[in-house]
Amino acid sequence: MALFSAPLFGQYAGQDALAMFPADTQQMSYTNLQELRAVPQYALIRAHLLSPQLRNLETLLKSAGVDPEKDVNELVLGWRGQVQDTTRFFGLAEGSFQPDQINDFFTKGGMPIQQYDGYNLYVFGSGAARTDLFFAFIHDSTAAFGRLGDLKALLDVRNNERPALSSNANFRSWEGDLEGLAPQWGIATGLAAANEAIPWLAGGKQLQFNPSALFGAVKAVLYRVNWTGGATAHLSIRCQNDAAANGFGQLFSLLRNAQPALKTSMSPALSQVLQNLDVQVDGSKVDLGASASLSELSQLLNAPVASQAR
Repeated sequence: MALFSAPLFGQYAGQDALAMFPADTQQMSYTNLQELRAVPQYALIRAHLLSPQLRNLETLLKSAGVDPEKDVNELVLGWRGQVQDTTRFFGLAEGSFQPDQINDFFTKGGMPIQQYDGYNLYVFGSGAARTDLFFAFIHDSTAAFGRLGDLKALLDVRNNERPALSSNANFRSWEGDLEGLAPQWGIATGLAAANEAIPWLAGGKQLQFNPSALFGAVKAVLYRVNWTGGATAHLSIRCQNDAAANGFGQLFSLLRNAQPALKTSMSPALSQVLQNLDVQVDGSKVDLGASASLSELSQLLNAPVASQAR
């Protein structure tokens, strides 16, 4: 199990996200890029972290003379609703930016700039497509981004026109439990956690149970990842009651103990990780500890998405 004896300093974006993400946020993930750039696995982490949409945004910023690889220190992504569309994310980037330089680039290039509540909204593309990614500078150390509706929701929160995620006492508590413990951590509520966990548990195959029913007893899943000598992860499943936690504990113990016989039914990397899984049940909480080598991590991050569960 991953144990971290000293906090990592400079993690401010998590609290900023609580204050600026809308109250209907169901999932958030934090990455300290400044910390991770020093680890050998950074290229693999970065390749998995940057979606096509974020890559497009990075390309646009580079063309304007901004280097996200040097200028962005912390990144927080969020998802609203039921998180069925993993590409519909929004977020905050914190570091050192030059808003005037970006504005000059867009103005001189005749590129579209929208106005909203006193902020300039910049977009990669025409801005007419539903999936276009917009961004705005809160100040020269913070940028917000997302699809137009999501970005406007963040700005509405900042202008006290809608409730913030910080109004959710559970999210405040969960974020406080994670902040400073690892360069990567995240929070996902029940259904959002199921959407994240299903592809990993299934390993590209159909599941023989309904994952939505299983995760219906979950309030949230908290995770954190350390990168010393491979990847070491700690997951904390916060359940509705002790009985649900005991059920999850038994399920993961069965998965772990059955690995020698099930190696042919899932990826070797996932089988090895599950075989060494540490499972602890404490009241309504289940703590899982796992580690993976760099090669195993590469297999897990590139695992195919499972077929629809039966």
